[in-house]
Amino acid sequence: MNITEPGIYRDFPTAAYFGDPCPVASFTQSLAKILIEQSPLHAFQAHPRLNVKPADEDDGAEKYEKAKAIGNAAHKLMLNRGKEMSVGEFEDWRSGPAKAFKLASLNEGNEPILRKHFNTAGEMVDAAIEQLSHIHGCENAFTNGDAEVVIANCEDGIWLRSMLDWITPDLREVWDYKTSGMSASPYATGRMMASAGWHIQAAMHERILDAIDPKGAGRRRFYYVAQENDDPYALTVNQISEAALTIGRKQIDYAVKTWAFCMRRKTWPAYPNRIIRVELPTWAESSWLGREIEEASENDPSLIFAG
Repeated sequence: MNITEPGIYRDFPTAAYFGDPCPVASFTQSLAKILIEQSPLHAFQAHPRLNVKPADEDDGAEKYEKAKAIGNAAHKLMLNRGKEMSVGEFEDWRSGPAKAFKLASLNEGNEPILRKHFNTAGEMVDAAIEQLSHIHGCENAFTNGDAEVVIANCEDGIWLRSMLDWITPDLREVWDYKTSGMSASPYATGRMMASAGWHIQAAMHERILDAIDPKGAGRRRFYYVAQENDDPYALTVNQISEAALTIGRKQIDYAVKTWAFCMRRKTWPAYPNRIIRVELPTWAESSWLGREIEEASENDPSLIFAG
């Protein structure tokens, strides 16, 4: 399937989306994060159409990340959409039959996962549904609407696209399901948001949706359900604040403008070609100054390490 005009696309094939189905090479929130954190050249190299390199034969056969596999399976079970899973009845991938099974799964376009990890994903989703319905009062989360909805828009010849985990029929609520081996407590999700760029993702969703559905501008809410992938599979429901969205909008605007410049000039700069004056992060400087003050309070600093 191809995207030929701006709009909302339901039941869009996942593989086609990640292959970039737009008329020209399009820009996504994941590419925006790479451009912001690294450079336009890094974003160019990560693009599925602009920099096509042959895959390393060993990449798919050797790499298996437990957290990623569990997360992908939980995503599939929660949304009933996503990459097809092939469940391997093995303890690990080290045996010959296990390796053959994994390679065959990848060749078929499926995601290989060990049975024990698939079972964990099932337990996670059961726990998530229970918590959302009976603890958080979000019984409509991932039930009223559509899963993995593709949205796309064209701004002056520059195509933007995004895939939403879940969106309600009125296009007002967007839900995203995140799983992690990290803490999902209310005290940790701010760091998780900053690290994973939830605010950047939400800002891109908002930018495209506002162009498609201008009547809903300013009325949308973005929710991120963060769940731990270890028992008891606790979760928090996090709404992106206006302050965080404001920063996300600024970052997306910068990234889109930079991408547009690079696309039109056909040039992809890496890092600045000048000597960088490196400054210590504030926390590192404060930490040392605090230590200096503490040790200076000793009667004789020369005796600190004297035993």
